[in-house]
Amino acid sequence: MRALVNGYGFLGKRVARSILLGKLPGVRLVAVARSTGYLYRPEGLRAEELGNDLSGSPHFVEGSALVLLEDGKVDLLVELTPTNLPSGEPALTNIRTALSRGIDVVTANKAPIALAYRELKEVARSTGALLLFEGTVGGGIPLISLRRFCLRGDEVLTIRGILNGTTNYILSRMHFEGLTFDLALREAQNLGIAERDPTLDIEGYDTALKLLILANAVMGLDRKLDDVRITGISRISADAVALAKEAGMTIKLIGSVDADGRLSVAPRLVKLNDPICVHGTLNAVTIRLKTAGDLTLIGEGAGEPTVTSILNDIWEVVTVRGFGSA
Repeated sequence: MRALVNGYGFLGKRVARSILLGKLPGVRLVAVARSTGYLYRPEGLRAEELGNDLSGSPHFVEGSALVLLEDGKVDLLVELTPTNLPSGEPALTNIRTALSRGIDVVTANKAPIALAYRELKEVARSTGALLLFEGTVGGGIPLISLRRFCLRGDEVLTIRGILNGTTNYILSRMHFEGLTFDLALREAQNLGIAERDPTLDIEGYDTALKLLILANAVMGLDRKLDDVRITGISRISADAVALAKEAGMTIKLIGSVDADGRLSVAPRLVKLNDPICVHGTLNAVTIRLKTAGDLTLIGEGAGEPTVTSILNDIWEVVTVRGFGSA
């Protein structure tokens, strides 16, 4: 199976290295791309060709890796470019192009799945391609595959949880240390937990995208970003957090899908003994099932655990296509 890893940041480097180390038998890394160009070798790339900066290689080709998809040079697209709102590009076009040509897709890019899930699933169905996206929500928490493989015999009634580690870290520091929002944000940025431009996180859009994916892929709804009521945490004061603490509660940014299919992202009061009341960069999600009741999953929502989700999805492609054994 010939693989293209598109996006050469934190995730892309680690996934590419895992393939080159032979952790995914049956997968040959033939191309790695970034925004300005790509490396391509039909017989497979070598580890020494993949430094920190692809453009430093003498074999670096300037331009879009889309040509590799259009020319059928790969069998698997691992799409790991950064999330881009409101368009979802270039990932959306890359995924659409791959699926339309029967090329399997594994992605951790939230925007295309949140913005065009029904369309992409239909394209995949029509060509027989696989579209897997466990890494888009919850890092290493198997929320999507849990539904696909373990909960098919039950009905999901509601989903509620903390889906963004950056905001959870900020609110945790405000709760435990009495920091102001600005100080907690600055600390998160210094530690690399928050981006230089933290807007997507602190204004709730990252959580909203993840919530959309869960609503559509796990609950079978057909919701758009405009259907989500979004309120971020930038106006949460230290005094508000202190008052919540005195009452035995705390404030968390909660994404929820209620029983009527309404989606919201907003700061909420959460009891300290609530199963989803986790701190630091942890994520926690409670899925309410019609028969089994509440099921809560907790784990790291980003970083290395996301690599695990991506590799698991690639393993599924390998197994389904008969290139390796499970």
